[in-house]
Amino acid sequence: MNRPTTWLDAAAGPAMIHRTAHRAARSLRALGLSLAVVSLGLTACGGGDDDAPTGGGTPTPTAQITGLAAVGAPIAGATVTGTNVRGETATATTGSDGTYTLSIAEGAPYALQVTDGEGNTWASYAQAAGRANITPLTTLALSDAWGYKPLADLLAAWQANAPSAETVLAAAAKVNANLQAQLRAQGVDPTALNVFTSEFSANGQGLDAVLDALRVQFQCSAGSCTQTITSPEGNVVVTWNAGISTTGFTVSWSGGSAGGGGQVNVNLGACTATPVAGTWSMVVETSVSGLGSVPIPAICVDGLPGKPTSEADFCGGSDTLGALPTGVSIVSCSFDGTVGTIAARITSPITLDYSVTYTFVQR
Repeated sequence: MNRPTTWLDAAAGPAMIHRTAHRAARSLRALGLSLAVVSLGLTACGGGDDDAPTGGGTPTPTAQITGLAAVGAPIAGATVTGTNVRGETATATTGSDGTYTLSIAEGAPYALQVTDGEGNTWASYAQAAGRANITPLTTLALSDAWGYKPLADLLAAWQANAPSAETVLAAAAKVNANLQAQLRAQGVDPTALNVFTSEFSANGQGLDAVLDALRVQFQCSAGSCTQTITSPEGNVVVTWNAGISTTGFTVSWSGGSAGGGGQVNVNLGACTATPVAGTWSMVVETSVSGLGSVPIPAICVDGLPGKPTSEADFCGGSDTLGALPTGVSIVSCSFDGTVGTIAARITSPITLDYSVTYTFVQR
């Protein structure tokens, strides 16, 4: 179950750089800077703004959801199906390590489901683009949020029945409360864990070790379901308590503590004064040839769980080059372990040379 980890796990390297610059572009545009500067930001994103016309028409805005599908062991080579609030669907295939990346038409919240090699279907919930794991624990939470009715009914009519983000968070807190002993035994803090968004790997440690030690099964009639939580040997580990107290459990969409950072925040200018200890900040500074004294504000991204491990990790490869629109090329890319620099050239609709420097600081 071991797999190499990258500086942002499932949302690693160039993908995060592109998304960060994408947000930077929106901030720059909000300041009313020149078209050239906005074009710069869009290019650094590796494509156009989600809601800006490109080519001959307006593309459908999409959301990208990444995460891990696992039952302890990764759910490899399986189809993840996502459904947005309008009932539109998209699919992705999990890798050998259980990770997936799904692009779907915007429309939160999103339902996610995957079937493992034993024929069990697991479900999850994404309240926005970003991280969404699919595990037996996310399925337990979504079942509670749906009132212990068959999840197949919920997933089949998501546009009419999608629960609110607040309802799902309350259900996630119940999962933590019911499994608090098992979570603490593996070094996972149950009072803040978000089973949907927490970063972890299928490596037998932390949250994954909890999954390894549990077997979750659902028994459903036409209108209701019950669940059993046993050990791999079939011994009951936890008797589910739907009315368990969640006092002291502060689950939020911004974090969790199963091996990741805190909330990722994008700020125009200075970094957060009180960051989460142990996380990383990334300062993004841009310079454009020929713009003279036009100021381009720095962008700071706080709450990253790590930094690139190497120049290859930072600069990427085909995923970086393949994301560039027509008329844009990367001239050079370097990373010294702390500072990365990308130099690029735009040749359409105007010609501009620019560079973006990314400085990583541990907080």
